[in-house]
Amino acid sequence: MSLTVEWTRGRGRLVVSVSGEVDAGSSPRLQEGIAAAHAADEPPSPTLVLDLDRVEFLDSAGLAVLVETASDCHKAGQELRLVATGRAVLNPLKLTGLDQIFTVLDAVPAAPAN
Repeated sequence: MSLTVEWTRGRGRLVVSVSGEVDAGSSPRLQEGIAAAHAADEPPSPTLVLDLDRVEFLDSAGLAVLVETASDCHKAGQELRLVATGRAVLNPLKLTGLDQIFTVLDAVPAAPAN
């Protein structure tokens, strides 16, 4: 299955939605998609939400992209939130202990009202 990365922004957050398989072959596309979303996010949103609920497979290369994204967000003063309910994402996060590092949500949070 191919990897799709889409994003929307507004009301203080940038939401990057990912679907498909994230592995060594597709992780560069994930990294590029997140970078493109960040580049289009002007002025920068205070929160980045990575919606991984439609990810069907996540390996160590994908986890590395998540860790790098977290580092980039920290440097930029941006909060990072992951959305994941499926085992394809939750199991690798738990096995590596990254579920204790990332804030993992059950759903994309509602946008704050203006």
